[in-house]
Amino acid sequence: MTSRERLLTAYRCEQPDGLPIMIRGVRCWDEQWVATRHPSYKPVIDVVAEYGDYQLGWGLGSGVLLSGTKEAWYSTETVPGEDWNDVLRTLHTPAGELTARYKSSNRGLPGLEVEHFVKSLDDIECIASIPYEPLQVDASGFFALDEMIGDRGVVMCSIANPLYTFAMLMGSELLAIWSIEQRDMINEWIAILTERSCDILEQEIAAGVGPVFSMLGEEYITPPLHSAADFREFCVEPEKQITRRIHDAGCILHTHCHGPLDGILEDFIDLGSDVLHPVEAPPLGNVTIEDAKRRLAGHICIEGNIQIGDIYAAPTGQIIDQVKHTIDVAAPGGGYVLAPTASPYTEVLTDQTVKNYVAMVETAAEYGR
Repeated sequence: MTSRERLLTAYRCEQPDGLPIMIRGVRCWDEQWVATRHPSYKPVIDVVAEYGDYQLGWGLGSGVLLSGTKEAWYSTETVPGEDWNDVLRTLHTPAGELTARYKSSNRGLPGLEVEHFVKSLDDIECIASIPYEPLQVDASGFFALDEMIGDRGVVMCSIANPLYTFAMLMGSELLAIWSIEQRDMINEWIAILTERSCDILEQEIAAGVGPVFSMLGEEYITPPLHSAADFREFCVEPEKQITRRIHDAGCILHTHCHGPLDGILEDFIDLGSDVLHPVEAPPLGNVTIEDAKRRLAGHICIEGNIQIGDIYAAPTGQIIDQVKHTIDVAAPGGGYVLAPTASPYTEVLTDQTVKNYVAMVETAAEYGR
């Protein structure tokens, strides 16, 4: 099988001819990414280029609240710093301006949110004033990526998660408070954004995009910050409208969700997920690979679950044992892709981290194929 065939076979919970190996965040195909990495990344890039199955992402962009209107827009002002830049974003709406602030790294680190656009119910009035015009889909970028990567992997088309789109306006803290005080308002906005997301999806499917769509952001509403009932109300039920359209088109949904999933694991089956990453084991998660395989087998492909913290710091022998054990448990019967739980997140990789990445990939290739 080619890498593409291997991944798609596993995603459909079938048995590929060898173990798919997807090393998240190591973008071997991206010349600019490779050129801007510290030299410590080279052995990792080389081993992934030799053995890895590539997973690329493409997204249409979300406009302003999934609207293509010209009556609302963003502007940005950046104050440069040595390590961190202060970025002020302004959302201009017919009812007034909203501001948000975050810090962007000059060293390739994740950004840090400082202030969100929505801070009060008055700010919701500004959001509500944004007119809706359907976004126009130009899928040429997707097809260019798909042609470039060829049989070496798959290109996943990102679909806007309604809850996540709304949550990003205010952050997790205010969302948690409003999930108690303003449930009706949250549900109204989720319904609006679900309809808009479906409109975009239908255009993409009509344009021939697929067969893999991706969604993330469910972790904003998972336990322990929210209840399992909240997850079902705010995520599962609305997203089923989206996944139904994906499956009707013969396509696949890839879901990315960190955290402890024991109390909601089967809800991802109900939601319509076909692939679930990263299914974290204890202590960061609370589902062992044995339990996850037993509960998801035949329904959802597990993509994971080699913990990024272990890759960074554990003894190499532990990584080798963990990879072999995970393959023994999760690979039989199909529906498994070996992957780390997250991308490499430091500018420089230590010697130990490099050894562990190389050992993970080489062990997976030798033991799983």
